[in-house]
Amino acid sequence: MFPRLGTSQYEIIKKIGAGGTASVHLAVDTNSGYLVAIKSIFKNVSDNNPEILDKFLIEANIYLMLSHPNIVNLNNFLLHNENGAHLIMEYIEGQPLDEYIFNVTGPIPSEVTIAMMKDILAAIGYAHNKRIAIPGYEGVLHLDIKPSNILISRNGEVKIIDYGISQGTKEQRGEKLMGSPMYMAPEQLDINDELNAQTDIYALGVLLHQMITGETPYPRASSKEELFDYIKTKSLKRIDKIYPAADKRIQVIIDKATQKKPINRYKSCNDFLKDLEAI
Repeated sequence: MFPRLGTSQYEIIKKIGAGGTASVHLAVDTNSGYLVAIKSIFKNVSDNNPEILDKFLIEANIYLMLSHPNIVNLNNFLLHNENGAHLIMEYIEGQPLDEYIFNVTGPIPSEVTIAMMKDILAAIGYAHNKRIAIPGYEGVLHLDIKPSNILISRNGEVKIIDYGISQGTKEQRGEKLMGSPMYMAPEQLDINDELNAQTDIYALGVLLHQMITGETPYPRASSKEELFDYIKTKSLKRIDKIYPAADKRIQVIIDKATQKKPINRYKSCNDFLKDLEAI
């Protein structure tokens, strides 16, 4: 069943995605004729969890204030008591990076990986340094960087999506463990640890590893606890052990980005980018 929007401006075509708290539908903006993606928070979720609705409102404000060619644009925001809350986003015709790896490339050639990572690092670094008029948001941490949150358009453009669990660089951390375990930094697994730009940098290192090898970096775990132990105590598998043709110079960059202690990682996305550009 399609969500009720409380307006006739958008004509929903089909569902294109769903998560634990929200769904995403493809629609056409009848005023402009352009396709849009509508992210709608589930009505029962927003009714029973005011804090999730508050986070959804913050996500809308983040998108409004982040203006970068590699971050998806917000076109409109709808909030109606009887119809729920909806983000009207630009529609990117293409596929998520994980599907791109699986369906198109397998391991992505080094020169293509580096070109994509330049755009990804530029976008995430821009958000890290973008002050937003929300308490604690002197910059924006993504905290859910993973291939499914990176869209590759048909003409090869990279777009970052889903700031749903983000937080401000000076914001106090929430009490719930949130994120996608395979891409979470060690400190993200401990609710008592502080999060900062290095938390995103760790996820970017894991992402780089997957782009180069075509596979996730940790072995298949039998439980979440086992995966958490891998992340906290074991290094990522060497890229040339997974994909022998991998450029070994990239291994050094992955190693620095995914150090267990945040202080030992790149200080910024720009530092990460400089090492990639040196290759």
